Amino acid sequence: MDEYLINLNSYVKLAFWKVAASLTGAAVRNQRLFNRILWVAPIVLAAVLAYMFGRLFGAVLLLGLAA
Repeated sequence: MDEYLINLNSYVKLAFWKVAASLTGAAVRNQRLFNRILWVAPIVLAAVLAYMFGRLFGAVLLLGLAA
């Protein structure tokens, strides 16, 4: 019986460390993804604003030429 409890205890420890390792790995992956988003977001925002400004400027030019 003691051998069974020792074996069960080692399985519980193994399961705990496996879950801890997987959660740590997920946190590292999420941190990398978050850092990548922080790096890419200003570029995407600038591109979207440039596109919208270009559309607005083009519309103003067309209205100015049509008048």
